[in-house]
Amino acid sequence: MQINQLRYFIEVARTGSMNQAASNLFISQPNLSKAIVNLEEEFKIKIFDRTNRGVKLTKEGKDFLTYATYIINQIDNLEKIYSDLSQENGFKLEVSSMKLYTLGIVLSEVYKKVNNKKVKISLKETHKEKIIEDVSTMKSEIGIIALSNMQERVFKGVLENRDLEFNPICKDKIYIYIGKNNPLYNNDVIKPEELNEFICVHLVEEPINALTYSVELDLLGFSHKDRAIYLNDKETITQFVLETNAYVIASGFNKIENVSGIRAIPLEDDSVHFTVGWIKRRKEELSDEAKLFLEILLENMRNM
Repeated sequence: MQINQLRYFIEVARTGSMNQAASNLFISQPNLSKAIVNLEEEFKIKIFDRTNRGVKLTKEGKDFLTYATYIINQIDNLEKIYSDLSQENGFKLEVSSMKLYTLGIVLSEVYKKVNNKKVKISLKETHKEKIIEDVSTMKSEIGIIALSNMQERVFKGVLENRDLEFNPICKDKIYIYIGKNNPLYNNDVIKPEELNEFICVHLVEEPINALTYSVELDLLGFSHKDRAIYLNDKETITQFVLETNAYVIASGFNKIENVSGIRAIPLEDDSVHFTVGWIKRRKEELSDEAKLFLEILLENMRNM
């Protein structure tokens, strides 16, 4: 089967006439008929019923048309995408990342620096396993993940098995994010036991499982699984913390940016820390787009 055969078939189905389709396609009617017959013989189906008034799709032909149209549409899209990207000054960036409050700022700065109308930026905020899968299967060029010191060994083994490399950016400790309705708001530091009477709001990753479950649930004894709220939307979490005495556990690099009334107070517990870093396929050179994104990301983290 050739791609042109599918294009010929689709045109015949559209016009209902071999002669008209041949004229539209600028080929001879015998050659068109032969292409259709070859398709029928290759797939061992009858695509058209021939009549004196033209041709009509059979039931098998209608099903075949659905698949053929899908295939041709995908090929056309592929050609268009790579035709556009091959032109000078095209910009394409695909990133998979954990949920971070600062990514909106990073992407806006990337966009401002590009200053180009031919821009395609794809950011997928998802869980760690999906980030690893996206980078490994080339759906994203780079991935941004944060690992606790107790997770690093497990995930570094996963990365090695996928032939990926982890590049640390920075390490950070745990902070407690609270609003003015929490009596601990003016503290300089928060002890774990002081949080026992308050409810924790978790920015969860999906699906929740043994590896991606919010790190504080499994590692920190003061966070009660039976007294918790689970949300996967950053804006909803921010509003909830502002309106209640609930708290959020996060690292400094995952802070709630520029929100009046919310403080990040360090937790008096050194047993757990986070390392944020980026992953890529081993031995593969980064694109200029990915380098620009990482440059701006690192600059934002240095300024926190």
